[in-house]
Amino acid sequence: MASEMIDRPILMTGFPGFLSDHVVAELAERTSAPLHFLALPSTLDVARRCMARLERDHPSLVDRWELHSGDITDPTLGLDAETYDRLTKEVGVVWHLAAIYDLSVDESLAYRVNVTGTINILDFCLACDDLERLNYVSTCYVAGDRTGHVLESELDLGQDHHNHYESTKFWAEVEVQRRWEEIPTAIFRPSVVIGDSRTGATRKYDGPYFVFQLLYRLPQWLPVPNVGQGHARVNLVPIDFVARGLAELGHRPGTEGQVYQLADPNPMTARQVVDRVLELMGRDPTRGSLPASWVERALSNSTVEEWTGLPREALTYFNHSAHFDTTNATAALAEGDLYCPHLSTYLDDIVDFFLRHPDGPPGVDLKDS
Repeated sequence: MASEMIDRPILMTGFPGFLSDHVVAELAERTSAPLHFLALPSTLDVARRCMARLERDHPSLVDRWELHSGDITDPTLGLDAETYDRLTKEVGVVWHLAAIYDLSVDESLAYRVNVTGTINILDFCLACDDLERLNYVSTCYVAGDRTGHVLESELDLGQDHHNHYESTKFWAEVEVQRRWEEIPTAIFRPSVVIGDSRTGATRKYDGPYFVFQLLYRLPQWLPVPNVGQGHARVNLVPIDFVARGLAELGHRPGTEGQVYQLADPNPMTARQVVDRVLELMGRDPTRGSLPASWVERALSNSTVEEWTGLPREALTYFNHSAHFDTTNATAALAEGDLYCPHLSTYLDDIVDFFLRHPDGPPGVDLKDS
């Protein structure tokens, strides 16, 4: 049974973007609330085109949205004083999706956007007259180099992080949790987000798609080894599940003060994923293995990394023995009859889309940010 929705004016950051576009499409039919989008000046034209497309697909969005030129790294979000003040009086729900997702991002830029930007959004939330909810999108990989079972209730266990994306998202979530007694907040931690489980479509190739591209380019005669033993579980989730999960819980009363790991509760192993991808590409399955440390050292050489097209940072997620617990998310989403599909049920569609567009997804004019 669907729960009562919080139907208050919305401010969303990170629009336009791979995730935000899907979330808006989900919210279009779930709430009649006005939508305010905070977009970088350089993305305003793309944002307008994106909204025109969303309006065609969801006529209920017509005359319900307002686009604001802004920047979360600015203390007043890049807004003039009058607009900032007006929004603090109107907005009842904030969706904070904006972040730098690049695994090889420079530390100073990652900190400025992911941490300082989040602090500025928290300050905005505190300035609101009557805020009912902040929905903050974090990531499972705030867990950093932890292995074994990772609970939704856990955050700081002294872990190190593989890259500046992970570390700055960790510190951003620390700030969110530090202030969530003042600000009613639900935190969402997706794992690695890939294409649509129904169509395979995606708007960006990163993460496992780097592996797909490497396998696609390798000569047919060349045997493909596993990196390590291939036993690590690769946690991939489709964009439609993540967007529906966010929309289902983001406006549901009673989810404040909760963390939801939007991850696959039963992920496939790296060997299973790679072998199935090779099969779909008409290639032989993996043979033997190479020590992960060897491959990581090789990829630290810029020439090797450029030749393979595989960033060293992306390899981490195919060789990371962490299991993300989803007890809280699974129980909450079950109330809306929503469950994470198993990768085996839609991996063929993901790879089919890639094989039809090996050089990149069609119609892409903006990377997620």
